[in-house]
Order: sequence, then C-alpha cells, then structure tokens
Amino acid sequence: MIVKNNPIQFLNNSTIYIMAPAGVATGGPEALHQLGHILKKHLNLNVIMFYVPNDLSNPIHENYKKYLIKFTNSIEDKKDNILIIPEYFDYLNRSKQFKNIQKIIWWLSIDNYFEFRFRYKNKKLLRSIIKIPYNIISIFKKITFNIFGIYTGQDYLKFIYSFFNLNNHKEISQAKLHLVQSSYAYDFLENKILNIEHLYDYLKDDFFENINFDKKDKENSICYNPLKSNEFMKRIIAKNPNYKFISLINLSTSEIIKTLKKTKIYIDFGSHPGKDRIPREAILLGNCIITNKKGSAFNNNDIPISDEFKFNERYTNLGEISRKIISIFDNYDVEYEKFSFYLNKIYLEKELFIKQVKKIFNNTI
Repeated sequence: MIVKNNPIQFLNNSTIYIMAPAGVATGGPEALHQLGHILKKHLNLNVIMFYVPNDLSNPIHENYKKYLIKFTNSIEDKKDNILIIPEYFDYLNRSKQFKNIQKIIWWLSIDNYFEFRFRYKNKKLLRSIIKIPYNIISIFKKITFNIFGIYTGQDYLKFIYSFFNLNNHKEISQAKLHLVQSSYAYDFLENKILNIEHLYDYLKDDFFENINFDKKDKENSICYNPLKSNEFMKRIIAKNPNYKFISLINLSTSEIIKTLKKTKIYIDFGSHPGKDRIPREAILLGNCIITNKKGSAFNNNDIPISDEFKFNERYTNLGEISRKIISIFDNYDVEYEKFSFYLNKIYLEKELFIKQVKKIFNNTI
C-alpha cells in the first residue's frame, strides 16, 4: 500500500536511520527508540540508530538496550535510504551534509526548535544586543502579569517565527516529509510547511505493568517536575505550605512509578513543547492533573482534561488553584473519575502509534 501524497519512496532494500542523542534518557529519545522498535518488529524494516555524538563506543542508554536496535557511526548517503531526524536544531543542521538520502523530520516539540535555532543564529554580538529588548520584556512582564500571565523567551520566539515561511529555513526544507507528535505541532505547522503526518508516541510498558495502585496508599501530596517549573510554580508551592510537594528529578523509572502511586496530584506549569509524557504517566497511576494553558496543554486533544483543571499563569488564579487542590484531596474518587476519557485514550496510544507507523512506512515498492 502506498500512502496518499507520501513523497518518501521505500524500497525493499532501504535502510532507515534514526538520529538520536547518545546516552540520554528523556521523552524524545524514548519516542525515537520506540519508532525504531515498531518499524523493526511490525514492518520488518532495516532500522539503524545513528547517535550524536557518533564517536562513542557505547552510545546506547541502558533504558533502550531492550529494543535491540543496531547502531552505526556513519550513514550511507544514497537516495534509496531514509533518515529520520528529531526537530533538534543541531541535528537538523548536521543533516544538511547528507545530500542524497531522503529525510523525514519528526517534530517532537515546537518551542525547543525555535529556542535552539535562535541561540545558534545569534551568537556573540547579536546575543549581547538582544539583551536590551529582553530587559524591556522583563519589565513589561512585571507590569502586565495579571493581564497576560507569564511569557517566556520561547513564547516570544514562537510568536515571532509564526510570521516566517519555514520553508525558507534550509534545515527544514531539506525534508520530504514531516511527522508531528502532537496536535499542538500540527496546528502550528499546517500552514507553514507541506507534507505533514500525525505520529503520536506512547508510554512504555513499565507504567502499564504497575497500574494496579491501591487508593488506600494515596496520600495528600503533590508531585511536580522542577525542570519544567517557573516563577508561577514557585508561587503555587509558597501559597500551599501545608501540603507536601515532591520533586520528580533525578529519579529512575521505578522511583517515578513509586512516587506517582502515592501522590494524588501532578502539577505542570511548564511550556508543554510537545505531547508530554509525565502527565500521561501520572494519570495512569492515579493522579489528577493541574496544568497551565501553554503549548500542547492549550488544546483538548494533547491534554484532554476539563478546563476546571487548566489555569492561566496569573497571580489572581493562585487562590483558585489552591481551592482545586483542596477539592481533589477532599473528593479524590470523584475528581479522578473526571480523567476517565484521558485515561482510556492513554490505553489506546500504542495501538494508534502502530497504525500510524504502518500508514506512513508500509509502502515499500
């Protein structure tokens, strides 16, 4: 079967290279390895990981050895082969050296691409000059906070780039096909580039193997990811000194599972640059979710929860958030039931991912 409008040509002897960071275990690399695993297991395609940097003797993180995917430190640059590149700007820039291979960009986020592109393009002199408007923005944010909420550098860059023709970016125009991991990415890119297909990811089996949590073990505690926290999250913690906030940092998968099994709430006021994993993991293990309305959290497809659990980052909302926390602790069963739609959707993610992969890649000729 040939996918309608799919510009990628797959031959029986094609090699699919997947570019990924060496020795790193986060949501993005996890998705890239999952893709390689499904391509190999369900379509029997020749898949090879290409790690960056490519000069390490053992670049595979321990978490991904179970996928049993070969790796190489070189790419055979010919037109029959395919290179899948995450949207990390450095990787896209590196990929321009390969002139013949067919390229696919998988947009695992939106915000991160613009941030790292800006950093790369504005080194030295420009980077120092840009501090002036950023200082003005900082003052503006303090004055208008309760009207507009918190806006980060990523937010401003995304707004600016929304007026750009992304096909003029050489690192983007080199790709024949674009895959998006979130509705957020699709909505942003659909009028800016051609040939877009949905390819969502799924949670790893470790979490589904531990879904039998006991509600009796749940305590009135809240977990959050400090790497995604901002000034507003700090104010939420300060506003609720009587509750226990548990940081999800420097934890193994088993430690995260253990923590999520005992907490009742996961709060995420980060940027949500893609379809985040931790909110899904938290719901699966019995947590109610409270988020802002940024990035993928703004729409009801990537994070399909009721608006009563989504808040703009304004000081005037701190009291409302505290009341929602109290309501969850006092009426946990009733509040958690409100996440049943999202929970059922999470259960179907792997099946959907396999269908999407087959639609995109099962067109060998």
